[in-house]
Amino acid sequence: MARTNEDESKDASWYLDSGCSIHMTGKKEWFVKMNEVLDGKIKFADDRSLMAEGSARVVVRDTDGREVVIEEVLYVPGLKTNLLSLGQLLQKDFVIRMEDNSLSIFDQSKRLVIKANLS
Repeated sequence: MARTNEDESKDASWYLDSGCSIHMTGKKEWFVKMNEVLDGKIKFADDRSLMAEGSARVVVRDTDGREVVIEEVLYVPGLKTNLLSLGQLLQKDFVIRMEDNSLSIFDQSKRLVIKANLS
């Protein structure tokens, strides 16, 4: 579940979210070049809402130290959890496979880009 300012967290992890319609983070320093977002109200399952202030690509490092570029990410000040939208990944032709208590995501060239244990 997404956390807001009410929670204390400096977490740099990304959470795969099937209920999230677009990637989002509250970490402005991760954005490369931000575009302004019009009508950026984000509503959460608990009826709280935050405003998105921008959209851009984000560059992060994976656990192996490789740079990973995440396209079309919303900047949502106050959001303490970084969310990756499974739906948005599918729209970008990524392949998602769940088996053996794990979820794997492959890019368009069938290269494994994310593997996460199911919890």
